[in-house]
Amino acid sequence: MATRRRSLHAMLVVRTMLISNGALLALIGALYAVFGGRPSGFIVGGVLGACAATLWALVPLTDPYRSDRRTARW
Repeated sequence: MATRRRSLHAMLVVRTMLISNGALLALIGALYAVFGGRPSGFIVGGVLGACAATLWALVPLTDPYRSDRRTARW
């Protein structure tokens, strides 16, 4: 079974969406933490911040020129 390479344009779109959605989640989480109720605002802000960090952590996986291409299975 031959593995199919993802196109450069598709990877660029996915990378852009990960970064922009992470930024929006981080902004909304910060607003919840500042302006939300004390216990619940911090919880919701923390969860949204963790989701943003997860999205940003996935950005290196969309690098089309990474060196471990032989082990990647798409």
